[in-house]
Amino acid sequence: MKIIRTRQRPFLVVIDALFTVLAWLGLLYLLVNGLWPLFDSQAGPRLGGSLMDTLGTLQVYGWIALVNAVILITWARYQQRKSRSFAQRRLPAPVVDDQGLSESFKLTDARLDTLRRPGSKIIHNNQDGDISHVVAHFHLLSPELQPPPLAPLERPRVIHLPVDHSV
Repeated sequence: MKIIRTRQRPFLVVIDALFTVLAWLGLLYLLVNGLWPLFDSQAGPRLGGSLMDTLGTLQVYGWIALVNAVILITWARYQQRKSRSFAQRRLPAPVVDDQGLSESFKLTDARLDTLRRPGSKIIHNNQDGDISHVVAHFHLLSPELQPPPLAPLERPRVIHLPVDHSV
């Protein structure tokens, strides 16, 4: 089972394989250097204290490798679950109707109407996060105060520009 499923460029795969081979060669070198003197003696293998020291060292290396493996696998699983929840968080927010918005912020109908009007507003909140009042900076004129609509031009002037086909 592959935990990491990202594709790498072939160059990076070669570098990764090279470092892996170098690490294994280094481990084998250390094992041979540590174990060879135990068996390469005139009187045969020494089963004294140095063998127990070597086995103790190997056991420590094994425990460190096991802890590293558990940490890496746990981190990979955490990132996998985190990426799934991140994809769910990127879904569009659910649509809230006027009643849900009014209940959420404890809005009156007048405040909700003020928020729906165009223009900039200053929204004041109370200690609970509810909207206490709204100050609008854009005031609509009543129909009798609005200027008459603009009349269309009698002779609209149109400028024809030459088209450049060389682009």
